[in-house]
Amino acid sequence: SAIRHNMAKDLPNLRMPVCLIWGRQDTITPPAVAEDFHALIPQSELFWIDACGHAAMMEHPEEFNRIAGEWLARTLG
Repeated sequence: SAIRHNMAKDLPNLRMPVCLIWGRQDTITPPAVAEDFHALIPQSELFWIDACGHAAMMEHPEEFNRIAGEWLARTLG
């Protein structure tokens, strides 16, 4: 899907907070893409999970859930 549709032109139009959680060793969607997304999405926060590939929610579920939960609590107040 990402190969067929370049989302870069759409990302700056997002008008809500966005939590990006990325594996530092992701070889499918490399960390440079996370940096690009973070730069393009106005209200984004980028969080890294070390020793993690493409599926952070499955590879490190506790850390993923902690990051997401803390971000949601802070963002939703």
